[in-house]
Order: sequence, then structure tokens, then C-alpha cells
Amino acid sequence: NYEKLTKDIESRIQKASEQIAECKVELQEAKRIRKNRQEYDALAKVIQQHPDRQETMRQLQSLDKELKSFADTKERLEEKLELRRKQFLVLITSIHELQRILEEDEKKEEEMETGPTTSC
Repeated sequence: NYEKLTKDIESRIQKASEQIAECKVELQEAKRIRKNRQEYDALAKVIQQHPDRQETMRQLQSLDKELKSFADTKERLEEKLELRRKQFLVLITSIHELQRILEEDEKKEEEMETGPTTSC
């Protein structure tokens, strides 16, 4: 009777040990699953902070249009600047030519005022 009771207790201890081992494995698995879910939730929050692909593509297209517009504006302004440079060069050249003509006229007037000094 005592031996039967001892064997029964040992058997229950063995079963309890096996159950504890199984529960430890299940606990480890549950911890792993919980950790994975937490990582998934954290990643999902990060992903939700960014716009979706369609929105990003729309933004890229908009920026491309804006960039092209800026490039066109730059080209027009460079052409206008080049035209203004040419016009300025023509103006400077005209001023120099006008100064030359005025200087010639002044010399002629001086010559006429002093006149030829011939004694008779």
C-alpha cells in the first residue's frame, strides 16, 4: 500500500514535471508571439506615418512639373538677360560714337572760331 502510494506520488510528480516543461515551452512560444506582435504594431505605426504609394507618386509628379516650370522660367530669364546685354552693348557703343561725333564737332567749332590766321 505504501509502495503503491509512493509510486502514485512519483507518477503525479513526473506528470506535473512534464506539464511544467510543456507550460514553459508554451510560455516561451507565447512570449515570442507577443514580441512579434509588438514589433509588427510598431512597424505598422511607422508605415502609417508615411503616405501611400499613390500619394507619393502624385507628389513626385507635382514636383516634376514644378521643376520643369522653374527650368522654363530660368531659360526665359537667361534669354532675356542675354538680350539686355546685347542692348546694353549697343547702347554703350552708341554713346561712344555720339561722344566721338560731339568731340569732332567741338574741334570744328574751335577751328572755325579761331579761323585761319592769315595775314594780308
